[in-house]
Amino acid sequence: MSAPAFDDALANTFQEIIQRSPPGHLADVVSLCRQLAQPAQLPKDLVWRAAAAHNERNLLILAPPPESAESSAQDLLVVHEGLRAGSRAQQQVPYKDPKTGEMFAVDHERQECTKKWEGQQSNDLLAEMEDLDETLALPYREALQEELRRYLSERFSSQGGTSTGASASFVKSGKGQQVGADVELTIVISARRARPRGLWAGAWGSQWRMVFVPGQAEKVKVNGIIEFTGHYAEDGNVHLKRSSKPRLLITESTNPARFAKEVVEAIQREEDKFHEDTEAHCDTVCDGALKSLRRVLPVSKERFDWRPLRHALARDMKAVGKEG
Repeated sequence: MSAPAFDDALANTFQEIIQRSPPGHLADVVSLCRQLAQPAQLPKDLVWRAAAAHNERNLLILAPPPESAESSAQDLLVVHEGLRAGSRAQQQVPYKDPKTGEMFAVDHERQECTKKWEGQQSNDLLAEMEDLDETLALPYREALQEELRRYLSERFSSQGGTSTGASASFVKSGKGQQVGADVELTIVISARRARPRGLWAGAWGSQWRMVFVPGQAEKVKVNGIIEFTGHYAEDGNVHLKRSSKPRLLITESTNPARFAKEVVEAIQREEDKFHEDTEAHCDTVCDGALKSLRRVLPVSKERFDWRPLRHALARDMKAVGKEG
């Protein structure tokens, strides 16, 4: 007997649940959604599309496939800006790595990079226009990537220890408002930290966008967004999400090295400030809102005596009374 057809009216609900999976728990959430959909089968394209949206929103970090995992290989970052032509409703979705120009395929449900290959160079007019902007942006993009590499190595955790960690950055150049004049640069920073045995995980991400004329002595405006997500799952399901939208003003735009250094230093200041504000927010919530939810007295209206010796004495006296 064949399984009943899936109710399409539930598609948006399941997609929303999968897209909101906490860090490190996408596979668990998808498995539970399949159980909820029984006896019907959860459509594969729905899972692939929702998993792709989840991974792009959370700036998923992936290790390169085994065949390309040489010592110089760097982690890959899954972002919407790197998406190539194709639908997300397929098992493997292609992306482009701006650091190497290579293409890589992602299995979003399994959160794995399955293969990498050399991208094909197009010779049409649009490609020539993009190459012109790319040539202008290249020294700034390379300088930014180097500064970001240093910043991530100093400030973000690497693999190892009692918890697992990873960090990666992404700098993409794009067309500005005028071909061959101004350029657009997009910076993406992503970091993960998790301890499965401790039932906690956290995700940190920031994105920064700027449009400027290379070599022109004008201040550069940078629009950014910083997001943090924490999840704790011991006997519960606790989420913490915070975000900020800072704006930066960069004074140096003529020298790529000085430009990159000033941009990364400004990003570091904003991320440090966001981190400090988040810690202060957590202290305030614990001492205020969460504490106010607790009962001052238990249901019996009697304060509990936390001195263990008194409880031990009472237990011993009861035992003696029973023996007598």
